[in-house]
Amino acid sequence: MLRSVAATGMLLALLSACAASSARPKSVVALPNGYYLQPNAKLQTQIVKRQGGKVVPGPIAAYAVSGQVVAGALGEPPPESRGYTNDLPFKGNADTRYFVLDTTSGKLDSNLDSAGWQQRLGALGVPQNLRIYAPLRWQ
Repeated sequence: MLRSVAATGMLLALLSACAASSARPKSVVALPNGYYLQPNAKLQTQIVKRQGGKVVPGPIAAYAVSGQVVAGALGEPPPESRGYTNDLPFKGNADTRYFVLDTTSGKLDSNLDSAGWQQRLGALGVPQNLRIYAPLRWQ
């Protein structure tokens, strides 16, 4: 009897250790139509497709979702957004590059300047007052 209790205890301890050492699942933020925000190895935000594959490799400085469209800016999030992540609207400059992902068709327009970005958003029916925000920091 004592041996079976000891064996059961050892088995439970072994199973518990295995469960604790298994890899933690990656955090994701769901986007429309099977796309996700997900951290890369450097904890920079990227966009991936459900079946795998990077769509926007990142880093993503800011983004927003409007209907079936994900739009944003490429690069590191600005330092001022680190203290108040997701509270301050992103303000790009002349060097900022933008992207627009139509999740319905999978069409990605990337490396756009501000005028090209606004034009593409308008063509997709996204409101002109769309504001983009820095993504939340990955833990």
